Amino acid sequence: RCRTDLLHAIMSFLPVRQAVQTCVLSRRWEHLWCSMPCLNIDQPEFKARGGSQFEEFVNNLLMFHSATSLDMFRFRFACGYQFKVVERWIRRAMKCCPAVMEIYSSSGLFHRLPHLGSSACRLKKLHLVAISLDESFTQQLPSGCPVLEDLELNKCHLHSPEIKSYTLKNLIITGCTTYSGRVLTITAPALVSFYLVITVVEWNSDYGVLVNEMPALVKAKVCLESSSPEGPCKLLCSLTNVRNLELSGLETLSILRGTSDTFPTFSNLRTLLFNGCDLSDDFGMLGCFLNNSYSLEKLTLEHCKCPNLKLTEIKYKEDDVHQLFGLLSGIWRNLQKTTIMLTKA
Repeated sequence: RCRTDLLHAIMSFLPVRQAVQTCVLSRRWEHLWCSMPCLNIDQPEFKARGGSQFEEFVNNLLMFHSATSLDMFRFRFACGYQFKVVERWIRRAMKCCPAVMEIYSSSGLFHRLPHLGSSACRLKKLHLVAISLDESFTQQLPSGCPVLEDLELNKCHLHSPEIKSYTLKNLIITGCTTYSGRVLTITAPALVSFYLVITVVEWNSDYGVLVNEMPALVKAKVCLESSSPEGPCKLLCSLTNVRNLELSGLETLSILRGTSDTFPTFSNLRTLLFNGCDLSDDFGMLGCFLNNSYSLEKLTLEHCKCPNLKLTEIKYKEDDVHQLFGLLSGIWRNLQKTTIMLTKA
């Protein structure tokens, strides 16, 4: 006979509807779903049967579920249920103090995340998609989520434009908005990995992103669209301790030209990747990065435009001839208007 915890582990890989259906397998399985520590509620599973059946299923599931704590609560919903109905379901699951909570809304409405309260005492990972976050959420992050390490916000709306946590290690923010477009301030001194995708047309004291120092940062990936050089430069100044940096969204690096005198120094930077950037400023800003990154070991230009490139010099060693031919065969089509000079080192 398998241990109950092993059977629960098997059930954790199933959407909750299929997990409940295991009750017909045998008497041993009849009530296992009532105490399983992982709930994966996927509303699209019920599309063929109508929204009323889904609502009745979730009501009964949460009513009879008896586990005192949850290892994971994942909730995906698409139909436009009433706000109070969705909040009631989330609040009921939160009473079990989940260690991982993921809520995905594709209903076209910003459903509000209920107040976390003491239910966030075990929360290590929180992923939210298209959820409205009021001021209570940002106020509770520093002290009400004492073990939170992984936070992902995708297309969420923040009424209070501040994220502050002294335990966060991984932070992902993509396509989020703030109330009245105010500056989003991020304070996370223990952060190791940071991923930011944001569009700011006019970056000034009232709009943009302000990131406080992150001394432990190892990896940062920033996709930034802005017509002002001030914002991107300020953001870069907050990432000076990063070891691996990927920048995209800047159609041309010339947007940073006016900041070359105050360009930050990346003393720990080992790898630097530009994705989809236009280097038509004669590599001026690229030179700023290289001159201010003393420890740089790897530079990658991916899908970058170099319309003014006239000369490419490749230095190689005699032992690298076979690799040289492989390199040339891969890039020569993109360098037909450029003179290629081969120099033996």
